[in-house]
Amino acid sequence: MGKLRQWLRPWVVVTIVGLAAIGTFEGVAGDGLGGFRLGALGALAGVILLPMITKLGLLAGAAMFGLRIRQIVFGSLRGIASWRIGRTTITIRMLPLELAAEIGPWRSPVILRCWLAGLVSALAGIAAVAASWWLAEGPFGRGVLLAVTPLMLYKLWPRRIPLSTSTGWLLFGLPRMREPQRSEFRAGPLAARAHEALLAGDVDRAQAATDRLIAAHPELNATMNCKVTMLEARGEYAQAVLTLVGHISAADLAQRDMSYTLAGLASLGFSAAEAGQLPAADVLPIARKALEDAVNLGYPAYQLSGTKALLALLEDDPDEATRLAAIGADHNTSPLSKADDYATLARAHMARHDNASAREALAKAEELAPWWPRVRDTRERLSVA
Repeated sequence: MGKLRQWLRPWVVVTIVGLAAIGTFEGVAGDGLGGFRLGALGALAGVILLPMITKLGLLAGAAMFGLRIRQIVFGSLRGIASWRIGRTTITIRMLPLELAAEIGPWRSPVILRCWLAGLVSALAGIAAVAASWWLAEGPFGRGVLLAVTPLMLYKLWPRRIPLSTSTGWLLFGLPRMREPQRSEFRAGPLAARAHEALLAGDVDRAQAATDRLIAAHPELNATMNCKVTMLEARGEYAQAVLTLVGHISAADLAQRDMSYTLAGLASLGFSAAEAGQLPAADVLPIARKALEDAVNLGYPAYQLSGTKALLALLEDDPDEATRLAAIGADHNTSPLSKADDYATLARAHMARHDNASAREALAKAEELAPWWPRVRDTRERLSVA
């Protein structure tokens, strides 16, 4: 039963049903095997293009209505190039078949701005579906039509999981959101300013923004995340771990928020053990369990490659740590997290007695955040070596 459930995932079911529909449709139309092939190709084009169109609509809406665009990632697999334009990091990857973005609040009214951005995304997708109905001719066009119509309906379904929010959730879930989630959204601009200050290496300004957030919303999960991030930015990993453990015990977190919190606890636990701030025998089992639970709650496993690399390093497996840290640094879009992964990569190379590669990895980390505690500490270790 478990294996059956593993295979019956939404994309597998949609693919099987879609191919059956194309085959039936082209059989009725009389175009045979050639029509089926063109229809399948059209369906593939629709599956690739519609998500890009809705994402472009979301980016346009975010720009129009004053949201912060943190990341834009074009493509998948290995990264080719990355640069920053203002507050936005743009990344180009090897396989140009998808478009991803990270968008967040920047100024009030937060909920209205997010809803309007979602509306632009929905209108862009609906316009693409309408165009496919209007222009559909021949097997290829019918394949596009059979793909984009149900896919757009799926995108309009309210769904919010780790690292992913559907257009339908912005349209229908966001307006009906209850407390404390509404307050979490309203607190977003202050949390964003703390994050931007940290990206600039201005820890004092980040702390000032966090203090304002604590004064305005002391009970929120966003406030706790900022407090923990400030502890990490000062290298106080043990205190950050204890703070998060207490927060998890006291708060009633939604599944999505819990996955983020557990992922953070795993990373901080490993950092505390590495720095000798907490006994490894005590903190590593807790951090391993947090890592496993975060994935079980839906956090993408590949996004935790850097965290797994640090665990491999603590378990005296520098080869595996090197492999995982390189994956983490390549896929991580946050400059601070990417710098941390490069610091892990440098330490893994040092453990393999390859100081030349360690210096190369450290140089990449210092381009991003030379002041970050693990980057700074890695520089000291490498200088001694």
